[in-house]
Amino acid sequence: MAKKSYAFIILLSLTIILLSSSVLAQTKISVSTIKETFDAGELVTLKVSLFDTNNAPINTEVNIVLEDAEKRVKIEKTIQSNKFVDISLGEGATHGYWEITANYQGQEAKTIFIVEIKELAKFELNKDILKITNIGNTKYTKTVQIIIGGTIGIKEPKLNIGQSVGYRLIAPDGTYNIRITDGKTTLEKGNIQLTGKTIGILNENIGKGSVLTGGIKPEDETTDVSVFQNKFVYAFILVIFGAMILLAIERRYRKRAE
Repeated sequence: MAKKSYAFIILLSLTIILLSSSVLAQTKISVSTIKETFDAGELVTLKVSLFDTNNAPINTEVNIVLEDAEKRVKIEKTIQSNKFVDISLGEGATHGYWEITANYQGQEAKTIFIVEIKELAKFELNKDILKITNIGNTKYTKTVQIIIGGTIGIKEPKLNIGQSVGYRLIAPDGTYNIRITDGKTTLEKGNIQLTGKTIGILNENIGKGSVLTGGIKPEDETTDVSVFQNKFVYAFILVIFGAMILLAIERRYRKRAE
């Protein structure tokens, strides 16, 4: 009798397990996004669809995991099923393929989406200090035009994600209209007080104060007084030097004639 009872209990347990597995196997779960490609910094809108064996929606909490292709970034969330939700990957989200995994009672569903490459910088001008910060998701290598009054300067910073660089703007004492652009991001400010002997851009290691003279390309050389003065001095020296050579040649010929 005891053996029959044990056998009955085992059989009943197996039946329950099989029925439970059958129900779970027939539960439908899927995950989807509203589009295949997202910009860096853009919210990813997704939905986990969950239905029972009768195709009735199961509205409950579902665990999801978002990972980049190299598994360096992992975002875990608990969301409501059958509802669209917005997930932030952060401004510096790695570009390329990402994977979403949804999990409900041991069942999984996966999908992928793409984060586009975003080469983007933020410009900040505080008095005479220009700060450029890479806020994209790839290395920033764009050419930046810095226009002081009517003079154009060019800088080509190489910034890793999140990295910043600073420049100090100089010009003969006065106020200037400043325009900074890389073709996509533009910053314009007027009445900026600058000081210096000439128009220029100095590389400045923010926080340490080391300064190295940078290059400048004037639109019109007459706007840069020091450039004009330097050229005049060089021309004058060349004239004097040429005259001395001619006098030396003339004296040599005179000696030969005598």
